[in-house]
Amino acid sequence: MTTIETIAEKAGVSRGTVDRVLHNRGQVKPETAEKVRAVMEEMNFQPNALGRAFYFARKKNKIGVLVSFREPDFQVQVMQGISSGIAYAKQHGLETVTEFAPPGDPDAYLAALDRLLDSGVQGLVLRGIASEAVNGRLRALSEEHLPIITYNQDIESDLRDCFVGQDSYKSGACAAFLMQQISPKQGCTLIVGVDPLHNSSEERIRGFTGHFQNASSGEMDVSHVIYGRGDHDIVYRLTREKLTEHPELTGIFVSGAGLSGAAQAVDDAGLSGIVKVVGFDVTDSNMAFMKKGTVQFLIDQGPYLQGYHSIQLLTDALFQDRPVETSYYDTGIQIKNLYNC
Repeated sequence: MTTIETIAEKAGVSRGTVDRVLHNRGQVKPETAEKVRAVMEEMNFQPNALGRAFYFARKKNKIGVLVSFREPDFQVQVMQGISSGIAYAKQHGLETVTEFAPPGDPDAYLAALDRLLDSGVQGLVLRGIASEAVNGRLRALSEEHLPIITYNQDIESDLRDCFVGQDSYKSGACAAFLMQQISPKQGCTLIVGVDPLHNSSEERIRGFTGHFQNASSGEMDVSHVIYGRGDHDIVYRLTREKLTEHPELTGIFVSGAGLSGAAQAVDDAGLSGIVKVVGFDVTDSNMAFMKKGTVQFLIDQGPYLQGYHSIQLLTDALFQDRPVETSYYDTGIQIKNLYNC
C-alpha cells in the first residue's frame, strides 16, 4: 500500500515535505515539489478526497456540457444550476467545457457534440434531442463506455447512464387535474404542443389526455392540438385562430415552451380569466401573465436542479471511479399559482 512515508522515501524528502506538497501549504522549492508530484503520479497515490482532486486536476479531466433550449429565460435558470455544478466539479479537480446548440438543428447539435469530444472529455452532460443521427453518435459513445447524463429532455434509456428531470407523463396528468378543478365539467381544452418529436412535450400531452380518459365524472374535449415549436409568435397566431374558430374553448394547456404566446392571445382576445391557462415553467414572462390573471397555474420542473445535479452526479462518478449512482434523478413537480410564484 502506498503511503506518504513511501512517497517521501522514494522522492528522498521528509514526510512533512510530502504533506506540504499534497495540501499546498508551507514553502517547498518548486523543483522539490515537482519531484514529489511526479512520484505521487507514478505510484498513483490517492490518500483521500483532497489527494484525488489533486490528481484529477493534474490529469486535466474534463466534463462536457451541451446546452440547447428554446426559451432564453428558462435557459438562464438551467445555467444557474450548471454554474453551481461547474464549481462543484472544480472543487473535485475536474474541468468543465460548455457548448451551445439550437434544439431544432441536429447538425448544429452534432457539431457542438464533436467540439466537446475533440476537447478530450471523460463524460458528457447534455439536453436530449430527438435525432437518429445524434442517437447513432451517442450509441457509439455508450459502447465506448463514456458516461452520459441527460437533463430536461431524455433520450433512449440505453444511450445514457442517467436522466435528470421531471416525470413528464405525471406532470402532464398533474396539469390535467389542475385544469379539471377550474373548468366546467364538460369543457373544451386546446392543447399547445412544442413539436411531435419533442419527447417531453409529447409525454406531457399523453399524461394530460390520459387523465381525462380515465376521469370518472364529466367529459373534457381535448381533441384540439396545435404545435407552435416553442415560438412565442407562432403560438400566438395559432392560438388566436383557434379561439376564433372554437368559441367553446374553456381552457388552454401548453406542454412546453411558448406559453407566453398563448397567454398573450387569450389576453388580446379579452378572455383572461374566462379561458383558463395551465402550463410549464416559472419564467419572468410566464409569471407576468399569472399576476395579470391570464395564467392560472404553472408547473415548475426544477431547472436549477436539472443543471446542477447532472454535473454533480457525473463528477461523483468520475471522481470515485464508479458508475453513475442512479439511472433517474426526479426533480419533482412544483405547482405555482398567483400566491406562491
